[in-house]
Amino acid sequence: MRVECLAENASPRRGRSAFTALVVGLGLSLCMAQDSDSSRLNDVKLLAQRSALASLSGENPFILRESWWSGTLDPGKAKLIQVQLFQRNEYQFWLAVPEREAKLNLNLYDGKGELVETEEVTGEETRVLSMIVRPPASGVYYVRVSLQTNVASPQDWAVIYAYK
Repeated sequence: MRVECLAENASPRRGRSAFTALVVGLGLSLCMAQDSDSSRLNDVKLLAQRSALASLSGENPFILRESWWSGTLDPGKAKLIQVQLFQRNEYQFWLAVPEREAKLNLNLYDGKGELVETEEVTGEETRVLSMIVRPPASGVYYVRVSLQTNVASPQDWAVIYAYK
């Protein structure tokens, strides 16, 4: 998947105008997944998938979704990914980058722009950050991915997710 981001002058889709104004005001980009055959980004996706394997097996496994998002992220910048989540489900998201020293942030916001409580999941792989989400209500949510400024160069990134 490739990421196309909503520019400041792009017209928002119906129902998102208030949140889009907030996003533009904060200097963020709203990301929407699109197809791409970039092998570099596929490698980052595979890194996320390898980290997800433990959660995808066992007695009560998550089910990996086909959807995924990717792109390039500048240090100190953020991207938003719009997702539809349902209250009765539990979700796990994985954010991966190729640089071992990169410090990542992964957060979830509701449709009003309020931060949603999540559970951070740590693993052995330092290039992947994961969170578990139990949405308080069904609706549109925004996953915020960002790269701290401890690395100088932009990083390719990929986000995958699963539910149960």
